[in-house]
Amino acid sequence: MPSEAIYKLVTSGKTVTAAMEQDPTQVIDDVAHNVFPEKAQKATKSKKVRTHDDFTEEDLNRAEQCAKFPYRPSDLFLKMYCNVLDTLERGPLKNMCSPPLMGSSGVIPITVISLVPDIMRYYKDLIIDAQHEVVLATNYWEPSWGAHFIHDAFIELSKRSEDRPNKPVVKLIFDRGNPKQIYKNHQKVAEEEWGALGLPTRDQIPNIHFQAMNYHRPIVGTFHAKYMVIDRRVACVSSNNIQDRVNLEMNIQLEGPIVEAFYDMALLSWAEDMNPPLPLLSNPKAPVSENGRNCFEEARARKEDMDNTSSSALPAHPDPDSPESKKPMTDFTLINAKGFYPFVLHEPHDLVPIAMVNRAPHGTPGHGDVDVPQNVAWLSGIQLAKKSVFIQTPDFNAEPVVAAILDACRRDVECTLYVCLGYNDQGEMLPMQGGTNSKIFASMCDTLNKEGQGKRKFLKACWYTAKDRDRPIDAAAKERNCHVKFCCIDGQVAIAGNGNQDTQSWFHSQECNIMVDSPKLCAEWMAALNNNQNTAMLGPVGEDGLWRDKDGNVVQSSGGLGGPVEVMKGMMNAVARVQGKGGF
Repeated sequence: MPSEAIYKLVTSGKTVTAAMEQDPTQVIDDVAHNVFPEKAQKATKSKKVRTHDDFTEEDLNRAEQCAKFPYRPSDLFLKMYCNVLDTLERGPLKNMCSPPLMGSSGVIPITVISLVPDIMRYYKDLIIDAQHEVVLATNYWEPSWGAHFIHDAFIELSKRSEDRPNKPVVKLIFDRGNPKQIYKNHQKVAEEEWGALGLPTRDQIPNIHFQAMNYHRPIVGTFHAKYMVIDRRVACVSSNNIQDRVNLEMNIQLEGPIVEAFYDMALLSWAEDMNPPLPLLSNPKAPVSENGRNCFEEARARKEDMDNTSSSALPAHPDPDSPESKKPMTDFTLINAKGFYPFVLHEPHDLVPIAMVNRAPHGTPGHGDVDVPQNVAWLSGIQLAKKSVFIQTPDFNAEPVVAAILDACRRDVECTLYVCLGYNDQGEMLPMQGGTNSKIFASMCDTLNKEGQGKRKFLKACWYTAKDRDRPIDAAAKERNCHVKFCCIDGQVAIAGNGNQDTQSWFHSQECNIMVDSPKLCAEWMAALNNNQNTAMLGPVGEDGLWRDKDGNVVQSSGGLGGPVEVMKGMMNAVARVQGKGGF
């Protein structure tokens, strides 16, 4: 049961956003420290995820009272949320949003499941419609076709704002590693640096107020979050960075009260003062749309517009001499396979229970910072599952989740894993990173087979297979990879967002995820994901964890199970990545 201290915390009504509304020019981190005495992200660490499954009706009632859900959620959701609440004992801002906002509600009109350009086209469409403000966050930003959609969106927003009395305010947060971050994690990006980053110059956007922030918590506390908030009424949470990659990605649009949690998180992530502040901090009740607005109708209209605009409308690459610009444009356009539908409209629905399950960044190497909302949500779901667990992730090697899936199989719970063959092998072979996906699959299958209880049949381990391919492709080939981060428990509760099931996301990176209680949305997401890939049919590995073609030939990643040479290559590439000279 949530303690009395937690109950008071989440029902207090105190938020960083509300405090900032009193004076939007304040340094946000100072405000957070004043509202919640423990400084943001400085809580004690715990080397063990604390969860339990022995809930009473009183426990669940208390959990329900610790949120503003539109109705009583399922018992499964409440049990997971109850465990998540307990993490606040370690710090009120471990969830990277003010506690009164973490249990909320919202609607989800549309999901985009496609390659990066489709999601960036969708982002552009949202940005140019903004009336007041945009906050855009991504892990990796690089000059690219993907970034150029945002570049063009800012320019178009500026043009549309020429005759407005007030200029829209736009904030961009990314992580590009800078030695100065050893002393100050948040570094405002100087105007003279914008052009080299593929951002518009000041003279190209005269009618918007733009600021960019470079945020990293050394050594390994990566800002891995990817989200956007428009006019304090629309939020998106996405799996993709803003760069050119051949990844299948997933973007979810949300509206309703949950957007306030995203807004609060965005403020905490910025941490510094804003110049100028977000305008809706000064006037949070300002009308931002016409009366009678229907997000489902808007989503349908936006989908039709996207469907009628082919990816051949990609802008010119911002750097014509870059290697990316020499690649065939089809590498980064729609998957041209019959039945591939990027824009997934959800059936109109009322508000559903949604909780934020994030993690704050932890820069110190090691596996100490584990008892955080994101990890507890994942682990609780797997431990409480009675029928099924579905996970799609680029990497799968974090020790707690591997052990939890094996235990679920032993309980006769069907566990389906869609993982990318060879994804980031060189990085995952580094010390303390968990190992390659191939190594983990082989080990899990070997463990269950050796136990001899017939539990191997409950592990449905699959390599991601693209909609336009007939077999898994090694990620090193850079043809078709998958970067989706999605989990579904018993067809009832879904967790989606930024976090991978790898060591980095479990123990270090800042992540943003939503936990949704809706069997209908779960079913729609599962159907859409399976429709847009061939993984279920063509991706399952054999009993030994290896994938074989029809002739019996084993298909493995270039990294395979890992060895001394591969580890050395990984270390060299890690250095190159930090230097901005390539890497994995």
